[in-house]
Amino acid sequence: MRKTLSISILLLIFSCTQREYKTIDFGQFEITVPENWDKYEAQGIDSYVGGIITETNDTLDFDFGMYSGDLSRSDFPMVYDSLGLAQLTEKELELLPKTKHLIVDSITGDIDFKEYLQYQFEYDSIDCFQAKIITPRNKGFGGTGIYIDSLTGTKRNFDKIKFGFYGFYLEEKVQTEFLKALKTLKFKKYCE
Repeated sequence: MRKTLSISILLLIFSCTQREYKTIDFGQFEITVPENWDKYEAQGIDSYVGGIITETNDTLDFDFGMYSGDLSRSDFPMVYDSLGLAQLTEKELELLPKTKHLIVDSITGDIDFKEYLQYQFEYDSIDCFQAKIITPRNKGFGGTGIYIDSLTGTKRNFDKIKFGFYGFYLEEKVQTEFLKALKTLKFKKYCE
């Protein structure tokens, strides 16, 4: 009897804490996110831009167009001399002690820069596309997101439509939810 009651109470607790989700339609694509995340749109110059504001006020931005960037291409090693340290933002300086980084007198010399790269990535299928899933090597330091090199067009850069969707300096819970949401992306006009 006690065991059945304990199991019933646990099931009730877990069912009450399950997250509710909703699908946001951005026209060019849809994504399923936690119920309390909100859509926002912005005015782009040469692409469609917008994003999502999370419950913790993190901003997750997308760029849908010919010039959308691959975050992993700006994977600079976390090796800093005094000039490099001076260029870090206040947020980066606050987070730096919790990361794997190297502070040196001079950037020249025998340094294994690959040891201190900021990002890691893997490829996965999202809807009908091969996508690059990018995460920071140091939790919370840098960007998390997705990059798709070509939704339409050929291998030539001048006619590709690319897609990037990133959030920066995300706490672990938000990062996990964002990566889960990215796997729900549906590009209805491109995958039918």
